[in-house]
Amino acid sequence: MVADACLSLDPAAYDAASVIAVFAALDDVYFFMKDRAGRFLAANPLQLKKLGLSTESELVGKSDHDFFPSYMTARYAEDDAWVIRTGRPILRRVEVVADPDGSVSWHVTTKFPLKDRSGKCVGIVGCMRDFERANSVWRPYRRMRAVKEFIGEHFGEGITVADLAAVAHLSVSQFERRFKQVFDERPARFLIQYRLTRASQLLVHSDFSISEVAQRVGFYDHSHFTREFKALFAMPPGRYRQRHRA
Repeated sequence: MVADACLSLDPAAYDAASVIAVFAALDDVYFFMKDRAGRFLAANPLQLKKLGLSTESELVGKSDHDFFPSYMTARYAEDDAWVIRTGRPILRRVEVVADPDGSVSWHVTTKFPLKDRSGKCVGIVGCMRDFERANSVWRPYRRMRAVKEFIGEHFGEGITVADLAAVAHLSVSQFERRFKQVFDERPARFLIQYRLTRASQLLVHSDFSISEVAQRVGFYDHSHFTREFKALFAMPPGRYRQRHRA
């Protein structure tokens, strides 16, 4: 069964270089392997490029903390720990990813336990598929593609769930059910998280004041923005900017 699937670390069971080579040939798949401590063991060229690296030697031994915002690494660590603890995979989770270059991309992520010869879970193996690179991955979410694009273009405006439902040509109740199935989150909450993700990028990659950042991502109440940001990132916007710029 898929739920019990894993990749064996037994050298006799597979050739690691061959596994990497297979994923290197897929130009819409980001592939990586980590140990139990979250340190990278291997990755394909597309994953290296996404992290701004040229060679695998630049990656091995580093963790997500070296490349991604703090609130995202916390979620990645939780997911990795769950896979290691339960021995079960995370399948086809839709995620918004803040990239090191300041952009935001959308992925479908899958993670499996990585086991040694004795059956002990020693890490994880995972892959991500980029919506923009793989149209076929988007087929199950066809009606949501327009919504995804609308959010990306208008997140700084006062859009509502009703606006998103209209883009998807669904009633509000139908849209909320379908959106929850695809993104595992209520649309209103997802929109806030998307705006905060964009805000985190602006704080690091621009000189806009915190009030300007809040307005640019669709928050017109500074205190509301600060509360939501602190709830998601576990620190206020000013401290986040100082820490990540440092």
